[in-house]
Amino acid sequence: MADYYTFGVVPADIGRYVPRFAFDTTSAPTLLQAADIIDDHAADLCAFLYGMGVGVQAVNGNPTLAMYRTCQRYILLRFAAQAARLRNQNNQTLADQLDEQADALMKRLREIPQDLGTARPVSVTSANMFHSNADYPGDIYRASIQSGSRLAINAAVDKM
Repeated sequence: MADYYTFGVVPADIGRYVPRFAFDTTSAPTLLQAADIIDDHAADLCAFLYGMGVGVQAVNGNPTLAMYRTCQRYILLRFAAQAARLRNQNNQTLADQLDEQADALMKRLREIPQDLGTARPVSVTSANMFHSNADYPGDIYRASIQSGSRLAINAAVDKM
């Protein structure tokens, strides 16, 4: 079973996004609940990264990587959104905005894997999205010729 990492995020870091939030034994969420929320979002993120073939332990061990800061930001955005909802303070506007930013960050990592930087896996055992043996121009050419359409045949003749 794979470990998860919080990338150094602690409840007090919420001040980057919601400056007036503080946690103690009577706050909503409490300090312990806040730490659990961070752990939950860190586990979600790490599971996603493991699925993509990223060496999460290596990223966690190198705080100078851009990917490290991206992971911190994702966890903090999700945490701040959930804390805002739990405190019922401007819950829809602020929390939804923070969730949208986190979703956009995850979408960028999913669709533009080069954003992973040096953490981007490129071996044959990596997720398929990182490498391809496809020959798209060749596949398109073969499919058009096999279609038997007059346009495809004329295009093939013109190519010769």
